[in-house]
Amino acid sequence: MIIQIFISILFYLVIIYLSINLLGFLVRGLFSNPELDKLRLDGSDFIKDEVKKIQSTDKWINIIALILIIFYFYLLFYFWNIGVIVVAIMVMVGRLPDLLWEIKNDKKMTRAIAKSLPKNALFYVTTFLYWLGLPALYYFLYIFK
Repeated sequence: MIIQIFISILFYLVIIYLSINLLGFLVRGLFSNPELDKLRLDGSDFIKDEVKKIQSTDKWINIIALILIIFYFYLLFYFWNIGVIVVAIMVMVGRLPDLLWEIKNDKKMTRAIAKSLPKNALFYVTTFLYWLGLPALYYFLYIFK
């Protein structure tokens, strides 16, 4: 049983790492960079063409990120079960508000910044999702058949 708990913790860390990075890969491409928009309007013709290329590339990156997320969910289902996919989605949903805050404020979320943010219902729900993910993963790996 101790080995199962240890494996669950390690696998949960892997799920957190993959889920957060894939989500960030997708979500960051959905928002335009205001500096690039400003350059597109005010820059020379060469700069405008380069900004168009960058924005076109961003669209392709979003498509690739969506395909990778679908493939990630498929692999989780193929090797384990639907419950592991639910845990990955819980991690993604728990990370989404922080990621949107980072994009909006153009800052990396740090512990000091997180402490200064208001503790509203969204904060408690997303924190609860993170904490619920580990026991849920254990359940879906070893008890749910």
